[in-house]
Amino acid sequence: MVAIELLKQVEVFQSLSDDELSAIGKLTTENQFAYGDRLFKDGDSATHLWIVEEGIIDLRFDLPGRETSEESTLSTISANKIIGWSSLVPPYKYKLSAYCASSRCRVQVIDREPLREFLTKHPKTGYQVMSAMLRVVGRRFQRLQGASDDAPLAPVKVTVHLGTCGIAAGARDVMKAAIEAASGPGHERIAVTSSGCLGKCATEPNVTVEIQNQGAVVYQKMNPEKMRRVLDEHIVNGRVLNDWVLEGGNI
Repeated sequence: MVAIELLKQVEVFQSLSDDELSAIGKLTTENQFAYGDRLFKDGDSATHLWIVEEGIIDLRFDLPGRETSEESTLSTISANKIIGWSSLVPPYKYKLSAYCASSRCRVQVIDREPLREFLTKHPKTGYQVMSAMLRVVGRRFQRLQGASDDAPLAPVKVTVHLGTCGIAAGARDVMKAAIEAASGPGHERIAVTSSGCLGKCATEPNVTVEIQNQGAVVYQKMNPEKMRRVLDEHIVNGRVLNDWVLEGGNI
């Protein structure tokens, strides 16, 4: 059983009463995963809804016959977020594969059938949860569309380079900071995506900022605090932080 305080931080449950949260909390079980572990696979029966309590989860589009790779990541999910919404929507199949992308991932897992029974028995609660779920999923699809090379890009694109060296140097934390900062009010024009390394291990983590009608800027040795400053000073206010720019990183 998960604590009510955790559920209060999860957007799809924030409108519920303590009694409703307590009932849902009784349906949860805790699981832990290590870096690289797969939680579920694209095409598997979607039997569970997952709450990320600690760590970072990658949602990836795995190509048949190929090993999974960070470069196939479509979305990165941090603490207090949900994954596995397909468990509540026919045909009840996961649409992407989920992998633990931090040293440890702790998740709360809710079995689909008991949850559906509870939401059916309490239709007002069910409506609130499903309405919130639709908002969350809608925003994620908008972000994926904004980050797609085949769709009209947002005026600003932030690419966190997630090669092996970058991950070892803390690129996952930089990615999390970028996503959290870009999700704030007024930042809808910022698309955050990931890519492979630049081949400059000594300068990792690297972040490339591309602002419409301007040259790309590559930052080096990034951390979460630097990422937030780049967003505030470079992206919002137009001041490139030259001390952090990779040599030759103004493209």
